[in-house]
Amino acid sequence: MYPKPILLTACYVALTSFAAAADCNFAKPIGGCRATISIDSVSGSKGSYSAEVTVKSSAGACSKVEYYLDNTPQTTVIRSGSSEPESLFGTKPITKKSISARKCTSYANANASKDSAGNRAIGPEFFEGRWQGSVGMLLLRAGLVLDLSVEGNEVRGTSTAQNSGEVVQVNGTVSGGVLTYTYAQPADGRPASVRITRKSANSISYSGSASGVTLSGTLQRL
Repeated sequence: MYPKPILLTACYVALTSFAAAADCNFAKPIGGCRATISIDSVSGSKGSYSAEVTVKSSAGACSKVEYYLDNTPQTTVIRSGSSEPESLFGTKPITKKSISARKCTSYANANASKDSAGNRAIGPEFFEGRWQGSVGMLLLRAGLVLDLSVEGNEVRGTSTAQNSGEVVQVNGTVSGGVLTYTYAQPADGRPASVRITRKSANSISYSGSASGVTLSGTLQRL
């Protein structure tokens, strides 16, 4: 038998964790998000099949992902973290082609953490996905596409200049709701630094600096 203090502590942690996870206002959507659904395992035989999947939202906690299994609508609610395991069942073998994401919605979370200024802080998962827009200075601007994936607080992906087709690798980290990374410029190998912050539920502010020149702009989530 566990000592009473340990039991009380365990119960307190469980209750506070549950409260934090459940404090989502699903009557108050605050924006869109990007959903990914991966198949972890499949089983079954003729006429009766199942699959264990992981449903992930770029918005993290308090998300609702709507998708289809073949022609049957499905919905997964993510109350905490950025993903939720799900069991799917069908009469045909379940493959990646069987599942198609339809809609991802982010909802208000009363327990979202706040930064030192009192603003709601964002998790690294916010930056996951494809972003597109233009960056530059004054009237000189060019298209840019970011393809980003997130694991923990690390961000990996590519940055593609649409006018030249140049691609650089993104290897960054997220701290305090800010994504930062550095890379070597393709033209001369000189270092460049990038700082990205959330602008709205589906847009980010991009600022890249190199050799005393700063290029900035807004990118939208695709």
